[in-house]
Amino acid sequence: MKITNQLIRSKARLSSLQSILHLNLSHLDISVLEKLNPCTRLQSLDLSHNSIESVSTCIEHCPQLWSFNVSNNRVKCLEGFGRFVALGTLDLSNNQLAWADLSKLQHLILLDLRLHGNPQLEKDPYYRIHVIDCLPNIWMLDGRLVTSAERIQVKTFFDDSAVSERPVRHKLPAFRSFVPSAQKKREIDGIFGEKVVHLMRRFPKQDAPNVDLDKRRLNYLAQNVAQDIILHFNALQSKHHPLPISETFLVELLAARSVDTLRCNMFIMLLLVSKPSCADL
Repeated sequence: MKITNQLIRSKARLSSLQSILHLNLSHLDISVLEKLNPCTRLQSLDLSHNSIESVSTCIEHCPQLWSFNVSNNRVKCLEGFGRFVALGTLDLSNNQLAWADLSKLQHLILLDLRLHGNPQLEKDPYYRIHVIDCLPNIWMLDGRLVTSAERIQVKTFFDDSAVSERPVRHKLPAFRSFVPSAQKKREIDGIFGEKVVHLMRRFPKQDAPNVDLDKRRLNYLAQNVAQDIILHFNALQSKHHPLPISETFLVELLAARSVDTLRCNMFIMLLLVSKPSCADL
C-alpha cells in the first residue's frame, strides 16, 4: 500500500493534514516512506509492522517529529535523519540494521532508542557496550537508562581491551562534530522543533555527566513518556474525553517512590501485568 493524503486523513480522522499531531500507519504493508509533506505539525508517527527498507529524507517535512516508530520493518538505511538534532523516541527494533548504519545516528540526541531485534547487531556478545560506544548522545537503550557510570564503564572496557591479547575493536570511529562535512552545518540548518528547543534549554551541551544529570534525565524521560501516552490516547478518543492524567504524573510517581517504595513499585507492577493483549488493541 502507498501513503496517500486520503489514507492519512482516514487514519487521523481529520480533514486538515496540517493539524495532525499523531499518525498511526502501522500494519498496512507500506513499502515506501512518502507523502508526509503536508503534515508539518506531526509529532508522533507510527509505521511499525510494514515493509519499509529505507527511512528517507521525507521525514524532514515533519519538523516537529518527536516520536518515530518504524519497528518490525526491513529497515537497513537511515539517510533521513541527517538534519534532525534530537528525537524523544526512536524505535528501530526488529529490522535489518548493520553497525555501519548507526553512523547516521551518531549526531542525534536520542532520549529513548530501541534497537533490539536487529540480528546483525544482537549477534555481537558486546551489543550494548558497542551501541553505547557508537552513539554518544543516547539517554536510554532498549528500556534501560544509560547512566554516566555506565559510560565510564564502556570507556574503561575499551581502554582495558586495547592492551589485552584479544582486543575488542570499536564498531565505528568516535564521532567528532567538527569533521569537515555537511554535518557541521546542522547547528544552522538543522531541524529544531519545539520539543528539541525545550530539550536543549534544559540540558545544555556543557552539562557534566554525573548522578545529578542522570536523575534529571530520568525525570525528563518520565515526563516525555507521559506526554506520548496522552497524545496517543487523545488521538484515538473524542476530544471531549481527554485522558485524565497530567504530564507530570510519572515524575511525581518517581518522587513518591523515595518515601513509599513498596506501594509505588506495586502500582508499577500492576500496570505491567494489566497490559492488554494484541487482540485488544
